[in-house]
Amino acid sequence: MSPQVLCILGLLILFFGCSQEGSTADTPLDVDVPAQSVDTSEAEPATNKTQTPAIPDAQTFEHEGVTAQIANWEQLQEFIGSQNGKIVVVDLWSSWCEPCLREFPHLVALQKKYPEKIVCVSFNLNYDGSKDSPPESGSEELMEFYTKQNAKIVNLISSTPDEDLYKKLDLASIPAAYVYGTDGKLLKRFDNETQAYGEEGFTYEAHITPMIDELLVETKQPEK
Repeated sequence: MSPQVLCILGLLILFFGCSQEGSTADTPLDVDVPAQSVDTSEAEPATNKTQTPAIPDAQTFEHEGVTAQIANWEQLQEFIGSQNGKIVVVDLWSSWCEPCLREFPHLVALQKKYPEKIVCVSFNLNYDGSKDSPPESGSEELMEFYTKQNAKIVNLISSTPDEDLYKKLDLASIPAAYVYGTDGKLLKRFDNETQAYGEEGFTYEAHITPMIDELLVETKQPEK
């Protein structure tokens, strides 16, 4: 065999060997699974029409028509007071809370069911008060989640550390949901501190949505 043929064979072996080694290097082994893996079967495809921010002058994030803002509980209460004649549902959640993620699509579905009569608010409690991780530090992950859910609702990211808010609200844990009447006053808080809803806790389908249905029937104006 000539030296030229041997040289060509050597180059081919070297080429295919590097290609084979590189084929496994593109697959990371420590990929974090984000909250976006929650089932989104109820979410509709996102549109590009951007929501109007709920909190004036608050830091706002926008992606594919979905918005989120940094706000505290007091700012939320002011917003609730401005929703004349509408029922407001506030969902306290975090991306590490599996029951919260499971129920989130139903919060979005509730807003779609009554777009003109209620206002649904997601109030995220990921912020733990760390100076190294301010409230806006997780905005990219949260916006990806909101967009995948097509969460055309009021999305707020708490600027108050979660433990401080728990103490303020006398709340042991999340998930929790607050339902405010058309006059802006709190009607009911859903939580599972006393296991009133069993070990699985409350759900939108079984508890919150039926309550909203009844409230809207009660507040319906008689036809003239």
